[in-house]
Amino acid sequence: MHTVQRIDFHAMGTDFFCIAVEPEPGLFDNVYNFAVDLESKWSRFKATSELMQLNNSPGVPVVVSATTIRLINEMKAAYEISGGLYDPNILGAVVAEGFAISKDDSSDVTNWTARANSESTILDVEVNEKDSTITLPLGVGLDAGGIGKGLAADLIAIRATELGAMGIAVFAGGDVSVRGISETGEGWQIGVQDPSDANEVIDTVRLSIGGLATSGSDGWLSKSGKSHIIDPKTMQSAQSSVLQATVVAFAASHAEALTKVSFLLPPKEAIVRIEDAGAQALLFDRNFERYETAEWKKYT
Repeated sequence: MHTVQRIDFHAMGTDFFCIAVEPEPGLFDNVYNFAVDLESKWSRFKATSELMQLNNSPGVPVVVSATTIRLINEMKAAYEISGGLYDPNILGAVVAEGFAISKDDSSDVTNWTARANSESTILDVEVNEKDSTITLPLGVGLDAGGIGKGLAADLIAIRATELGAMGIAVFAGGDVSVRGISETGEGWQIGVQDPSDANEVIDTVRLSIGGLATSGSDGWLSKSGKSHIIDPKTMQSAQSSVLQATVVAFAASHAEALTKVSFLLPPKEAIVRIEDAGAQALLFDRNFERYETAEWKKYT
């Protein structure tokens, strides 16, 4: 029998828990500190974060950590894979639609001092890995949002196995990243919540490596009832017929980005777009009608 241990903690505005198989001593302290460090670098609510230093220093190469370079590169890749439906360049809209204040601490407020109009996109952001610098064009304001949580789960899973764990599943809100052997040795089993009953599981996904993300269009609403999901075409809260989306991909960061496709297209079109991106999905509309990719059942 393998030793299996679990840690629960709160970071990046969500609840994390990690299940590790044969964890080395000190692993969970390392994992927790790593998550806190990522939040300090990527939070849009902290003026001192690397992300907000980038947002408020247009045209200036800013020296950042390797993890922030990874974040920006993941944003670029997700933008291209989704055909621009995932777009991190929405900071102004996020603030305008009522999401400037942190859910965890009302004293933490997004302050984009360099806000300006621009036609630039995430693809215009310059990444210089040799010098460890990133340069944002004037008017580009990035929000790590869900992809930051997904990437955090991926990076924590990688770190845990590098530090000797035989396997780990990292849950970050609706995002999950798994690596190595599970506690049963037969793959990690991840329940998908029934959108009509939060206490029930409607499907169970089995993964040995990769990522999963489940997101709801009503998961975070502003005081005026607007969705946290921003449509990059209108720069306003999305008006989606999809209630819940679950995506399985090779990484949690990509699964998280592709959930956005689900809320910005009609369900059948979203299914096709997600399949074209090499991922699988299960969607439910507001009438609880089910839509799934052709190979979804291979994971259940």
